[in-house]
Amino acid sequence: MRVWTVAAKDLRLIARDRPALLFLVLVPIVVVTIVAETLGGEGAGTIVLPVVNEDRGPVARVLMDALSEHVALEEVSREEADRRVARDSEAPAALVLPRGLSKRYMTSRSSELLLITDPARGIEVATIKAWLLLAEKDAATLADPLYEELLTLEERNATGSRLEIPGFEQSVPGFSLMFVLMGILLGVASGLEEEKEAGTMTRLRIAPLRRWQLFGGKLLARYVVGLAQLLLLFAFGHGLWGISLGPSLPVFLLLCAAIVFSMTGFSLAVACFARTRERIIPLGLTVTMIVCAIGGCWWPLYQSPPWLQQAAHAFLTAWAMGAIHDLILREKTLADVAPAIGVLLAYGGVCLAWGARFYRLER
Repeated sequence: MRVWTVAAKDLRLIARDRPALLFLVLVPIVVVTIVAETLGGEGAGTIVLPVVNEDRGPVARVLMDALSEHVALEEVSREEADRRVARDSEAPAALVLPRGLSKRYMTSRSSELLLITDPARGIEVATIKAWLLLAEKDAATLADPLYEELLTLEERNATGSRLEIPGFEQSVPGFSLMFVLMGILLGVASGLEEEKEAGTMTRLRIAPLRRWQLFGGKLLARYVVGLAQLLLLFAFGHGLWGISLGPSLPVFLLLCAAIVFSMTGFSLAVACFARTRERIIPLGLTVTMIVCAIGGCWWPLYQSPPWLQQAAHAFLTAWAMGAIHDLILREKTLADVAPAIGVLLAYGGVCLAWGARFYRLER
């Protein structure tokens, strides 16, 4: 009976902590839903494949009919195909069916198909290549391409110089961002709480310091540590696995600085909800997991269903991973990643202002 009495007392204490109960039930549901929708097989939806049909003949039609069973085909101009793959990253690849394809095919002469690709979306590009092989088998009803190899495929990278990108160039940056965010978030929340417990915060409040100066000084230290950690992780990956840092090192450093700035501001905003020391670790880990899972740190964002891709841009991780992919995978310039850098800086600034305004300095 004494055991039950102690247990009943603890259960009453647990029931009083409603935020903890919410994390216990809601967070696993959210994370499991994200993983299931993304990796469940149907969450990402149909791949869109722009097609430039310069042939307009029967062989081109057979190829397109066969591909349409697996992907969403959209007939576009050559300029539109280049734009959607190279500039806007709307499609993983675009297929060009050359003029005279059907005539050469029917007379047993070979033709070369052009596949304009974005290797940063390598999983979808590989899937499209596999479906192209299946489409060739359907075209064999008009001729015999399997033995004479009448159709060959030329691949051209529309975004950079590499046709294949190693998988760790997705995973290493994503998990690096996750651990840096986790370190800053837990460090900011626990550091401020320790100042309260030690009474240091009270002494700082009566010092001739404005509120923004107090938070600015304390967060600057976390910012420096987080930036050093992120650069060290990228340097480790570059030295060990040869991970690209993009075409311009200054642009890469500027992007890293903007990412860590947004993380620092976001951490202060989250710390406003950690009202007790016991909530810091569960809240910090929960927010980190959800934000990183949604934002594309665990897997490429294009694998997520469309609704989740839209929701992801409410978080800094989606903007950060998108800019990193544009820089190191697609080899884009400062002008291309400048909008994402601007969003990250604005995101961090808004979170800093909100957190500095509503964070409770007293216990």
